[in-house]
Amino acid sequence: MQDLISTLPIADSWSEPDLGDVFDPFLFEHRMVAYRHLIDSTNVDERFGSENRDNPLWGLPFQHQWQRDSGRLSTPLGTGNISRIDPDAAWGYGNYTLSVIPWLGAESAGVVPSLRIAGPPTVSRFDYIEDRAIPHNLNGALAAWQEYFQLATDPGVTTKQLRERMWHAHKQSLDAAAEVIAAITPSHESETEITFLRGWCRMVDYLWAANWRTDLDFIIEHGLDVLPEEPLTTSSITKLDPEIRTTVDNVIGLANKSTRRADFELRVWRRAMRSDDAKQEVVQLLDAVFNPSSENRNDRLRLLRFITAR
Repeated sequence: MQDLISTLPIADSWSEPDLGDVFDPFLFEHRMVAYRHLIDSTNVDERFGSENRDNPLWGLPFQHQWQRDSGRLSTPLGTGNISRIDPDAAWGYGNYTLSVIPWLGAESAGVVPSLRIAGPPTVSRFDYIEDRAIPHNLNGALAAWQEYFQLATDPGVTTKQLRERMWHAHKQSLDAAAEVIAAITPSHESETEITFLRGWCRMVDYLWAANWRTDLDFIIEHGLDVLPEEPLTTSSITKLDPEIRTTVDNVIGLANKSTRRADFELRVWRRAMRSDDAKQEVVQLLDAVFNPSSENRNDRLRLLRFITAR
C-alpha cells in the first residue's frame, strides 16, 4: 500500500507526523493527517480490505491535495505548495466543512481522540469553530458525519450502504458551505473562479445522486488530472488542456443555470439514478448528460430509459 501511495499526489502529505494535542485546520498538513486518521480508524477488522482500498473516504484527501497544489488555498489565489491555509480562501472554507466537521463527527462517534480545534489566525469573512462553538449552519452536517462514523464501526453495514451515508453527510457539509459561498463577492478570487467553485458545488450533487464510488482504485482511475491546475480567469480558460477545458465549461455552465432549472435537471438525474444498473454506468451517463454527441447517442438513449422506467 505504501508503495502505491508513494506514486500518488498525496504521497508527501500522507507521511506527515501525527497531530499531537491540537488540530490546526489552517495548516494544510493537519487536514491531511486528519484524513489519514479517519481512513485508518474506520478500517475496523479490515472491513475495507487489507490495504483499506475500498474505504469511501479516499476522495476527500485527493480533492484537498488538488486544492493546495492548484493554489486555491491562498489569497490571492495562485500560490501552490503552501502550508498555511488562508481563512478567507473560499475553497479552503468549503474543505473545512469536509475535514473539521467529519473529524468532530468521528470524535463524537468515538472513532478518533478529542483534540483542541484551533481557531482562525485572523478575522475572516467565513465563520469557523472557536472554543468548540459550532457555527449553526454546520450542525446538520455534524450530525450526519457522526451517524456515518457510527455506521462505519458496524460490520453489518455494507460498503455500498456506508458510501450512501458518506455522500449524505458530504452533501450536508457542502450544502452549508455552498449557501455561504453563494453570498460572497469575489474579492479574493476572479469572477470566473468563484463561478467555477459554485458550479462545482452543483456538480457534486450529481455524484451524490449516483452514489459515486470514492474507493482508492476508482479515484485513481477517474478522479485524477481532470481539474484545472491553476485558478481560473477568463483568459486562462482558453489555454487549458481540451479535456480539462470540457470539464471547466460544464461546471461553469452548471453554475450559470437558474436555480429552478438546475434543481429540475438534478431531479431528472436522480430519477435515472434510482437504478443500480444506471449507477454502474455513471461515467458514461454523465458524459452523455454534459457532452452530448453522436458518439454517445446510445448512452443518451439508455439514460432516457432509466429516467422513464417505472
